[in-house]
Amino acid sequence: MMSNKSGYGFDFRYVLGLFLLLSGYVNGQEIDRKAQEYRPMYHFSPAKGWMGDPDGLVHYNNTYHLFWWGHAVSKDLVHWQEMPRPMKEGMGFSYFSGSVVVDKMNTSGFGKNSMIAFYTKHLPGDSLPETQAISISNNEGQSFDYYQKNPILDINKVFFRDPQVFWYEQDKSWKMVVSRPDVQQVHIYQSSDLKNWAFCSSFEGLGAKNSFWECPDLFELPIEGSNEKKWVLIIGRGPNRVQYFVGNFNGKTFVTDKKIAEYLSVGQGIKGSVFEDFEGKNLKWPKFAEEHENKVSGVTDYLGKHYLSTENASATVFRSKSQPFTISTKAINFLLIGGNHQDSTCINLLVDGKVVKTTHGDNTKVFKWNGWDVRSWMGKKAQLELVDLSKDTTTGFIAIDHIVFSDQLSNQHLEHALWLDYGPDYYAIRTWRDYDIKNGLTDTVHAIGWMGNWDYARKAPSKWGKGFQSIPRVMTLREMPSGWRVFQQPIPQLPQLRDSGIHQQLQLKGLQSLKNFKPDVNSYELDATFTPGTAKAFGLNLFVGEGRKLALRYDPQLGELTLDRRNCTNFNTDTAFTKSFAKKYAVPLALDKGSLRLHIFVDRSSIEIFANDGENVVSATTFAADAQTGLETFSEGGNTTLNIQAWKLKSIW
Repeated sequence: MMSNKSGYGFDFRYVLGLFLLLSGYVNGQEIDRKAQEYRPMYHFSPAKGWMGDPDGLVHYNNTYHLFWWGHAVSKDLVHWQEMPRPMKEGMGFSYFSGSVVVDKMNTSGFGKNSMIAFYTKHLPGDSLPETQAISISNNEGQSFDYYQKNPILDINKVFFRDPQVFWYEQDKSWKMVVSRPDVQQVHIYQSSDLKNWAFCSSFEGLGAKNSFWECPDLFELPIEGSNEKKWVLIIGRGPNRVQYFVGNFNGKTFVTDKKIAEYLSVGQGIKGSVFEDFEGKNLKWPKFAEEHENKVSGVTDYLGKHYLSTENASATVFRSKSQPFTISTKAINFLLIGGNHQDSTCINLLVDGKVVKTTHGDNTKVFKWNGWDVRSWMGKKAQLELVDLSKDTTTGFIAIDHIVFSDQLSNQHLEHALWLDYGPDYYAIRTWRDYDIKNGLTDTVHAIGWMGNWDYARKAPSKWGKGFQSIPRVMTLREMPSGWRVFQQPIPQLPQLRDSGIHQQLQLKGLQSLKNFKPDVNSYELDATFTPGTAKAFGLNLFVGEGRKLALRYDPQLGELTLDRRNCTNFNTDTAFTKSFAKKYAVPLALDKGSLRLHIFVDRSSIEIFANDGENVVSATTFAADAQTGLETFSEGGNTTLNIQAWKLKSIW
């Protein structure tokens, strides 16, 4: 192989493969992406095949690299060129998720500015230990050579994966965060040469702990309006969620900020007033109160040390009522687990002795937030009733924790955690490290995630391949009353895709089509600010057509945004896919200075919503038919003012 002055090697097979990819060919056939159903127009997707977690995000020599053990490059994070696959095939193992570093000082001995890929070496059968391995590139990621002395880290555990490696300038060493998924731990290691690693510490015990922890990342984020930064640890909670923690990192140990720890462990700072958390002596359940410390084997994600459960109680039939109270807030929220047995394992709201609201469990032992809209009974005397009449020995119980009276509804059916995204399709988040500067960390942190969900990813209806990436985001920190929160915005380079657009102010009442904006393909951007008047609810219907739609609805009194895709996709021939996909999602979100701003990016098979300048984000795949290009506005029970800008977005291909 011969080299040119830049250090790139010229291999005829590589150059031919690169030409075919950049020319839009697969197997000798030209790709017409617009003709491929569900193919994104401006989200990156490979020409063919599977695309899952983003890996190896580095910026080097003015080029952004995106690996998924395929490879793509970009100058602006918007337009991408897919490169030939860089990893050696036929090695007898699978390349699981990982990262890439640029060894600018040749600490490894593999060569100055060598790119080193870290990944989990996963052997067939899913029963052998996972180990961490490396491959080396001396041609800026065009190809990687397998390191013959692999593995570089082996702790003899079946589940041990997803190494993220970065340079830590303070002690001039490399750090690795890697997950122990089945025991919900993130381990931190350090190395001076990228080949020999020493254990430093582990992080565990906070946030959502009921499922696999995967794809960790640890980085500094700038605090808005200051020159300071805080460290953020993000962790994927399988199959489709990402949680985060804010704190301090000293090179060996990550410690969560005190306010964040109190919020996650005991609920300090939750909006509203706590009616009962089962931690004190003055329980609101006089009967069976002595059994409030009962613990159920395998239960996770309760707050504090205690909760009220019926499983291990001595009585065979439960009908236990709380002390009476007067309904003075718009919502009652609570954490709940137990059997999915209507009327026999449930919590009830009683008004005048009658059941007016009821909720049962979901047949799991994972506490999740549930809530009721109780505006209809404001000022009424009420009681809560815990009911267990079930004879089911497996899920025949009910348990509650942390009952909160609030003016904001919390009915998202998620664990108590800090979620990076409230939608069902944003997972395995990674951040770019910038090796064009000294230590790889800049004041601008770019992130990207897989727009997929392991509940149905392999059943997605796209025939050109499976999986694509989100639009890249910029993340910052903002201090809120209950602690630091991550805010996210779309990257500022995206407006270059804007084509024709509109800007108008509308008075909404009832249902109507959006005026003067008629995209011929679902590739557009909306920036919509709603100011409620007398309306009880308002929102947008997108992907409208053929009797289907995706509905975004906001209730300004309850502070709840919902995304409803139960009747969105035209793919309805796979009942297993439909059961997992066709759902409604809720986001707790208060008005910001009397208004709601939704910055929305619609692509042919996805939607991403940045609410109130990125306070909360909702990402979802849609898989709507190409004919579903209609847009509607609605305002229920009164009027709403809408100030909206809309642009068609050009394809990046």
